[in-house]
This record gives sequence, C-alpha cells and structure tokens, in this order.
Amino acid sequence: MRLKIFETNKIISSESALVAPCSPNTTTTYPFPPKKTVVSIFMACLSVFLLTGCTDNPDQSLSNSSQKDAEQTRQRSLKQVSVMTIEPKIIAMTKELPGRVKAFKTAEIRPQVSGIIQSRFFEEGSLVEEGQQLYQIDPARYEADYQSTNANLQNIKAQRELSLALQSRYRSLMKTNAVSEQEFDSAKASVAQAKAAVALARAEVKTAKINLDYTKVYAPISGYISPSTVTDGALVTAQQQAALATIRQLDPVYVDLSQSAADAKTLQQSLVTSRMTKGEDAKFEVTLLFGNNDYVYPHKGSLYATDLAVDENTGTIRLRSVFPNPNAALLPGMFVRATIDKMATQETIIVPQKAVSIQADGSKSVWIVDTNNIASKRAVITNSTYKNNWVIKSGLKTGDTVIVLGAMMLQPGSKVDPININSKDSNNMSSGATKSDNRATASAENNKTSSN
Repeated sequence: MRLKIFETNKIISSESALVAPCSPNTTTTYPFPPKKTVVSIFMACLSVFLLTGCTDNPDQSLSNSSQKDAEQTRQRSLKQVSVMTIEPKIIAMTKELPGRVKAFKTAEIRPQVSGIIQSRFFEEGSLVEEGQQLYQIDPARYEADYQSTNANLQNIKAQRELSLALQSRYRSLMKTNAVSEQEFDSAKASVAQAKAAVALARAEVKTAKINLDYTKVYAPISGYISPSTVTDGALVTAQQQAALATIRQLDPVYVDLSQSAADAKTLQQSLVTSRMTKGEDAKFEVTLLFGNNDYVYPHKGSLYATDLAVDENTGTIRLRSVFPNPNAALLPGMFVRATIDKMATQETIIVPQKAVSIQADGSKSVWIVDTNNIASKRAVITNSTYKNNWVIKSGLKTGDTVIVLGAMMLQPGSKVDPININSKDSNNMSSGATKSDNRATASAENNKTSSN
C-alpha cells in the first residue's frame, strides 16, 4: 500500500515540478485525488490519439487549412466598391435659360395739352385703377376756347337758317318767274355753304371739348404707378418727351428668355409635334429660378410666344413666357433663369456626378468593372447635366458596370469586390458620399481595433 502511494506521488510531483520525499510517517496533501489524476492523464492521451487517427494525411490537412486562411485573407484585402449597371433612360432635357422680367402692360403718362399742373391725385408707388384721375392741368384757357367755339357754332347755325329761308322763298317765286334761275342757284349754294360751316363749327367745338378734357389726366391701365417726375405748379407741354409717371401692370408678367438659335430648332420641333397631337391647347410649362440660392418661384408659367428672328448681336432667339405674379415678387428688369419642362425628351445614358472624375485638362473619365471584377479607367464625353447626373455623349454603352463610390486609390488592373446598387440609390450618392466614406473609415478602424 505504501508503494502505490509513493508511485502516485511521484507522478503528481513530475506534473507540478515539485518532488517531495515521502515517508510512512509524513502526511502528504495532494492537489487532486490520485485516482482522478490518473483518469485525466489517460483521457488526454486518448484525445491526442483519436485526433491523429482521424486524419489520414496530416500534411494535407494543414495545407487545406492554410489555403482557406489565405483565401479569407485575400477576400478581406479586396476593396469593396459600389457599382451600377448602365441602362438607357428616357429623360426630359431641361436647360436653364437666362431671361428678364417684363411688365405685362406699360403706360407712360404724358400730357396731351400744355399748361400748369394744378394738382396730383395719386400716391406715388401705389396701385391705381384704370380711369382714375392722376393730374389736373389748369383748364382756364381751354374752357374759354370751348365756349368760343360753341358761340361760333350758334352763329353759323343762324346763318344756315337764313340761307334755308331764302332758298324756300326763291323756290316759290320761281313758279311765277319772279326771280331768275341764277338767283335761285345762288340761294341753294348759300344753304350748302351754311351746312358745311355748321359741321366745321361742330368739329371745332368737339376739339375744344377734347382739349378741355385733356386737362384731366387719367390712368389708361390698372397697375403700380412710379414716382412722379413733376410737382404741382410745373409747366408741361403737349407730347413732351419726359413722362409724368409710368404705370406698370405686374399681374401677370412677361419673362423674356434667350435661347441659342441652334437649340431653338429642337424647341420648335417639339412645339409643332405637340400642337399636332394636342391642338391649340398644347402648352409648355416653365419653371422660374432666381436669386443666389436658386429659389424656385412657386407659380408655374407657360410658354407664350417665340420670336421668328435671331438677334444679330447675341445670336439668340427670344422666348416669351407668362407668369402669374399675385404678390408682385417679380419686378420688371429682374434677371432670372428658367427651364422649359418637357421641352425635349430622349433616351440617353446618365451616371451620377460622383462617378465621373475630371482631370486637370478638363477631360472626364469613369472606373468600370469587367466580368472578372477587374477595375479599369475609361474616358467619357459628357453632353450636359440632368439633376445630379452627367449625361454621357460617348464612352459608355448599355451593360457596362460603373463604379459609383470607392474608386479612390484604385489602380488599373486591381481586383475589387463590387456591390451593386440601383439607379435610385445612385442619385442620392452624390449628396451622401462623404458621410458614407466617413462611416466606412470608422468601421474599418473599429474592425482593426477589435482584431488587435
């Protein structure tokens, strides 16, 4: 019994690197029960044997494990990029056109008769109604002229009555041959002259009445009136060059746009096609932008008319549109920009602006991914912009895979891990690109920290 205990004690001492002598009179304290220690050693040896026996070729197992680790490392090393597949889209080519606001109606107030301004009956800068009196010119002289012409008319009417009476008397005397035919003819001529004189006198009366009425200056149209250029007591003359004031009707207003003669041909074709299908009801809506912040005017306008002549100085054609202006937000002379909706629709290729890189010489290029996920650079030519996209004129075709995000630091021939996105998401990529890159960088830093 003592021999068995000594052997067991020797085994335990070798495991713990502590060898202690054992004597019959010494009490030894074991870290584990002797029987349990033997069982643990036996189970450990059995596990190693089973693991070794299950593998027919230990070198092959280690090789497969190394290949898997290498593949996982290579996959992790591939750069993830967001891509989209090119598909033609039908878009409305809306191009911003410069323009000026014009008053719908403009009336410059000028005096029709000469005289002294007695009174002004409007508040400068206010809204005046058609027919409202604006100025009063001294009417004294014109009242006298009117009365004089009326008196002259009465005198001529009296002479006409005398001529008519003489003609009637001569007619009765002709039956008895008391007067000659020559005298009767003279009486008839006198009557005709009297009638003409009456008509002339009536015209003079009418002219005098008109001049008298012109001493009251009325508003010819409704609108906002400008500050007056004259004050009470000022001498004005008929048909003078300087206007007393100007009235402008501002609801609605005209917006005259300028378009190049080459682009106007497309618009005219669209107008002809639209009128052939919709008749005279065909309209092109116009959206107005003004201000430094591209403020969109809340009211839609419509294309009203196109000029049929090209400006020799600018080479442009004038397009006139009409806009409602209930709050007088649009003032004459204001510079604006406008787009004509549905001016021309066509099927074209568009890519997000974020996907196109611009070189120092102005050339543009995109990164594409082939079927083997190999990235390469391709030059493209753009035509114009559409919302947040470039309209591609040449360089891309249907089915090409374009990198939208993640192209930084790429080298031609690099293999990437593409993640496909739809076109709707790609439209929002430009605005959110910076935030996405920041989130990706933060995620990479977190993964690096956790792996360490």
